[in-house]
Amino acid sequence: MPRDEGGLLGDLPRQRPGTRSPKRAERPAQRPAVPADTASPGRTAGEVATEPLRLAVGAAEAGLKVASRVTGELIRRLPRL
Repeated sequence: MPRDEGGLLGDLPRQRPGTRSPKRAERPAQRPAVPADTASPGRTAGEVATEPLRLAVGAAEAGLKVASRVTGELIRRLPRL
């Protein structure tokens, strides 16, 4: 197949995928590192102290939701008088 042939396959690249084109400028491959101090701010003592309470409230809320669904199903299945 001649190299200058147009048509259906004329627009396809001549190189294998994954190789850089010689038209691209050479750039450094590594990005500058981000300092760890600015990545995540520290938590205050108040936030740390309220976390167990927040988890307990969430667990109690989930339990109440399950109990509500079970009670609703039981009431729905009871025969009407």
